[in-house]
Amino acid sequence: MITVGIDPDGTAHGVAVYEDQTLIALHNFELFDVLKLCLAFDDVVVSMENTLMTNAVYTRNKNANRAIQDKIAVSIGRCQQSQIELARALERHNIIYVLHNPTKNNWAKNKEYFERITGWNKRSNEDNRSAAYFAFLESRGKRNANISKQNNIR
Repeated sequence: MITVGIDPDGTAHGVAVYEDQTLIALHNFELFDVLKLCLAFDDVVVSMENTLMTNAVYTRNKNANRAIQDKIAVSIGRCQQSQIELARALERHNIIYVLHNPTKNNWAKNKEYFERITGWNKRSNEDNRSAAYFAFLESRGKRNANISKQNNIR
């Protein structure tokens, strides 16, 4: 079983690929490259962060000036639209996906912990480490209260 983790982004999605429960690849891909990757496998499930659950400027930025808040809001909107387009493409090609609510406990900012848990010692960045976190959960069947949506294609 192949699990593809995705951290949606307005420029390039963070992407992680697990075969069974082993992390085998990290990428930063645009929409069509993500789709091409998923279509290369017969038995694949996509596990991604649900950026649509982020509806406001984060509390840590509440004291920023209006221009900074507007810039953050635009960036969040781009990520959300990218997620919507990716979900549409996955549905069109009958690829199962699961959306996980955002969590501050993912591995994006903790490279050392990510490497210890996954055994990955090659290059990584915050986006593909976040993708690896969501794929890790799915590859181990850890669907918990953080699941916000699952399509029922198959």
